[in-house]
Amino acid sequence: MLEIPFRHFTRYSEIISVFIRHGLGYWIMEQIPLPLPGFGRPMHHYSEADLARIGSRLREALTELGPTFIKMGQLASNRSDLFPQPIIRELTKLQDRIRPLSFEEVRQVIENSLQQRIDAIFQEFDPVPLAAASIGQVHRAILNNGEKVAVKVQRPHIRKVAEIDLEIFKTLVVQFEQRTEWGKRYPIRTILDEFSKTLLEELNFTNEGHNTEKLAQFNKQGVFIIPKVYWEFSNATVLTLEFISGISLYQIIEAKNSASPYVEFDLSMIAKQLSQGLLQQILVDGYFHGDPHPGNILILPEGKIALIDFGILGTITDSIRYQLTNLIDALIHGKDVRLLEVISQMGIVPESMDRAQFLEDILVLRSKHLLKSRGKKGIIEAVQDFFNIINRHGIYIPSEFVLIGKSLLTLDGILYQLDPDLSLVELVRPYSRKLLWEKYSPKHFLARILRSSKPHPSQASHNPCSFRI
Repeated sequence: MLEIPFRHFTRYSEIISVFIRHGLGYWIMEQIPLPLPGFGRPMHHYSEADLARIGSRLREALTELGPTFIKMGQLASNRSDLFPQPIIRELTKLQDRIRPLSFEEVRQVIENSLQQRIDAIFQEFDPVPLAAASIGQVHRAILNNGEKVAVKVQRPHIRKVAEIDLEIFKTLVVQFEQRTEWGKRYPIRTILDEFSKTLLEELNFTNEGHNTEKLAQFNKQGVFIIPKVYWEFSNATVLTLEFISGISLYQIIEAKNSASPYVEFDLSMIAKQLSQGLLQQILVDGYFHGDPHPGNILILPEGKIALIDFGILGTITDSIRYQLTNLIDALIHGKDVRLLEVISQMGIVPESMDRAQFLEDILVLRSKHLLKSRGKKGIIEAVQDFFNIINRHGIYIPSEFVLIGKSLLTLDGILYQLDPDLSLVELVRPYSRKLLWEKYSPKHFLARILRSSKPHPSQASHNPCSFRI
C-alpha cells in the first residue's frame, strides 16, 4: 500500500493533479505492470517522437511544480545513463523562470538571516536582481567599507518545501522499485539519495562558499579569477561574494553567432586558457566546477577568465581518474573486453545483461564515430551514443563519472563555439599519458603494495603480498 503522511497529502495531491493535467498520468501508469491491455510498456520501447513528447510534457509539469522539481529535473538532465536522449534533451531546456522576489522579501531574508539591518551592512543595495533562479537570486551591492559585492539571497521557505517533496519521493521510490521495470533495473534509492544530497547541499549557501574557497585554493597558477567570500555576511541562506565585473561567455558566443563578435577578445586564446584551466581542475587537482556553462564564465576586459556560481563542486579520487583514463584508452583502442571490465568497476552491471550484445553495440559505436574523423560534433554524438548504450543495457554509472562527462561535454561545446579547430581530445591527451605513467610508475606500484600490506581494522589477519593493480 502507498502510505502518504497526512501532513504531505495536500502537496501529494497537487503533484498528481499537475502530472495528470499535463497528460502524463497514462504514461506513468504504463510504467507499472497491471493486468490491463496497453500497460507495462518500458521507456526504451517508445519511439523517439513519443519520448520527445513525453519529455516536453514532463518539462512543463516540473516547471509548474516549482523550484524543487525544476532543480531535480536539471540534475536528472545530467543522467544520460538513466534516461533516453529525447527526454534528456527536453530536461536540459528547463529554465529557472521563477518570479523574482520583491525587494521587501529580499530585505526580510537578509535581516532575519544576518540579524542586522540591511542599511547597517550595505552602503548601496540594488533592488533589481542581476539574476533570479529557482533557489535564489543575486543582487549587486556595495558594503559600507566601499567594496563591491554580489549578494545571493535564498527564496524563503524553499528548504521546507524541498524536504517535503523529497520525503514524498522517498515514499514513491518503494512503489517504483516494486512495480516498474525502470525501478528494477537501477538502484533508484541510491539515485534519489544522490539527487537529495546534491539538492540539499545547494540549498545551504555555506557549502557554496566553501566550494568557492576550495577552487581558489587549488588555483595556484592563477588561471581563473575566483571571487572572495565575505563570511561575516554569509550563512546558509545568504552568500556575499566579491563582485566581478565582466561579460558572460554566453553573451560573447551569442554575439559571435550573430556576426557581431566582441573584436577586443581573442576567442582562440580564451578557448585554450579555459580548457587548460578546467582540465587542470578535473584531471590534476581533483576538484572542479560542476556546472561550467557559458553563463557561469565571465571574461574580463584584459581577457582574464572568472568563474562564478559554485553550488556544485565535482570531486575526483585517484581511483576515479585512473578508471576514467582506462575507459578512454579501452574505447579508443578497441579493447572491448577490457572496456566491459572497466565499466563493471565504475558502475553496477546487471547480472541479466547480454554481454555479447553490449560488446557488439560498442563495436558499432566505434566504427561509427572513432574509426574515422567526424570532427568535434562527432565527439559529442559519440559520447551521447555511449550513454544510450549504457541506458539500454541497464548499467548504472555513479554520479561522479556522469558529472565529469557532463562537464567535459559542456567544455567541448564551448570550444566548438569559440575555436572549431581546437580539439578537446588533443588537449586531454597529455593529461591522459601523464595519468597512465603515474599509475604504472614504480613509485605508485610500491605505494599500492605498501597500502595493501596494511591490515584493515576489521581484519584479524592479512596476506602481506596481496595487492591489486
